[in-house]
Amino acid sequence: MEYKCLVKTKDGKRINRVIVAENPAEVVNRFKAEGLLTLNIKRVKASDNGKLKRKSFFLGGRVRPKELAVFTRQLGVTLTSGLLLTEALEAISDDMENVYFQGIINKIRVDVQAGTELSTALAKYPKIFNFTYRAIVKVGEATGRLYQTLMDLAKYLEDSERLKEKVKGAIRYPLFVMGFAVLVMVILVFFLIPQFAEMYNEFHATLPWLTRMVIGFSQFCVSKSYWLVAGIIVAWLLHLYLMRYPKYRYTMDYFKLKIPILGKNVIHKSLIARYCRTLGFLLSAGVPLSESLDITSQVASHMMMSQAIDHINERVVAGGSISDEMRKQKIFPGLASKMTAVGERTGRLSDMLARTAQYYEDELESTLQALTTMLEPILIIFVGVNVLIVVLALYLPIFYLSQAIR
Repeated sequence: MEYKCLVKTKDGKRINRVIVAENPAEVVNRFKAEGLLTLNIKRVKASDNGKLKRKSFFLGGRVRPKELAVFTRQLGVTLTSGLLLTEALEAISDDMENVYFQGIINKIRVDVQAGTELSTALAKYPKIFNFTYRAIVKVGEATGRLYQTLMDLAKYLEDSERLKEKVKGAIRYPLFVMGFAVLVMVILVFFLIPQFAEMYNEFHATLPWLTRMVIGFSQFCVSKSYWLVAGIIVAWLLHLYLMRYPKYRYTMDYFKLKIPILGKNVIHKSLIARYCRTLGFLLSAGVPLSESLDITSQVASHMMMSQAIDHINERVVAGGSISDEMRKQKIFPGLASKMTAVGERTGRLSDMLARTAQYYEDELESTLQALTTMLEPILIIFVGVNVLIVVLALYLPIFYLSQAIR
């Protein structure tokens, strides 16, 4: 059973604690053994848990990457200040705005208080704390430097999230413009052009070729709209189904790197930066090389990159060099393998990987800024040209009709 208790410390401080015990007497005895005076005991009812679940459902029942990074940073700071792990978890949960995440932290605290290691308690929630997160925490526990490990982990999560935000921020405006262009074209094709077409049919006049082409395109879209929507839905569902198969995912990831401009300058650089950042961080945290490569492969989220890392891992286990094996994989640029070779020779591989990651992140940021600057006028011109074509196509017959009347 779970009890929520108010206890008093030797210095007179009152704190709230949650403890799992068979009965209230056991709760009092356990607090007494810790030198704490029990002031109040309240059993946590099942209905309370139900309310928490319902409330967390309406709040989304999820933990955002930014919230996880903040939690990790707070946990590292509180442990650095000298608080016990259970006290640190309690202090963080009290100020947690995400009720769902707050409930998870409280459950973790109860498990830790019962003698479970933090990494083992985190393993119950793999959707929040992934394999990489748990492996790093386990290394921190083994080395006795959990607080420092958590601080480094928080920085890694913040850097990863910052890189994602840079990419999202760079493509947000072009996507908005494209979405607006699509909306304008839908209004023109499905609502405005058909009205003009009906008006022109009443005059039985010969229309200019541009007008006939635009009206024909509109009529085709209107008559085949159901088939177009059905085709898009079927294609999307088929894509989701085929994503279960590694060969299809590999093919899709291969073509992502072949996208003009974006493939080489954005997607490829972000993959290399993430590889170097993750592998360097894991090595600096004390994770063995083979396990670090295995974790990095899982984090890559790209089949070509994952297979390349797996191949490197196999060769490294057999006695090969990371830099030599990276040179054999086409997905790794020459600079990354050269920087890795320098790190291996100097014995500072993790530092060199971190510097390489920073280099590619800076390159990616510069590329994104340049692309955004270049795409803005192109998209505006694209939208303007499409609208101009439609306007000319609709109003040219009016000019012809006015001349015929004269």
